[in-house]
Amino acid sequence: MRLEEFAALELIALDLVARDKPDVLQKLVDLLLESGRVRDAAGLMGELLKREQVMSTGIGGGIAIPHALTSDIEALALVFGRTQTPMDFQALDSEPVDLIFMLVGPKSASSIYVKLLARVSRLLQSEAFKERLRSAAQPAEVLEAFRTETEYAP
Repeated sequence: MRLEEFAALELIALDLVARDKPDVLQKLVDLLLESGRVRDAAGLMGELLKREQVMSTGIGGGIAIPHALTSDIEALALVFGRTQTPMDFQALDSEPVDLIFMLVGPKSASSIYVKLLARVSRLLQSEAFKERLRSAAQPAEVLEAFRTETEYAP
């Protein structure tokens, strides 16, 4: 399983400007909506916010992995966002977040979803991978980092 299988150029946003966590999540959901991947953006937002109320998906080290399974989307998708300036995401380490990996999919894809969450988490243990994402100037560079992910975590 590789990140590039679930990512696309139109699902990558660099230099996002957002007021708060709901605003950045909405901007990432909008990418799914604009690409025709989600039927009900409001329903998806509701699921993402519900998940955040249980516990923040800000895992520390400047990273958040918001995620949800919903009937509002047909296929598993990975949306990547990098904020222009790190922002409060109520992360576990209380540090601001700048790298956001939003993973969403249909409830029927739960086993692949869990494996993809694990893959993202494993890759994000690599400082070199995170630095490559932070220094990317174009979405294509992020996609290339996803394509060459085995350099960072076999």
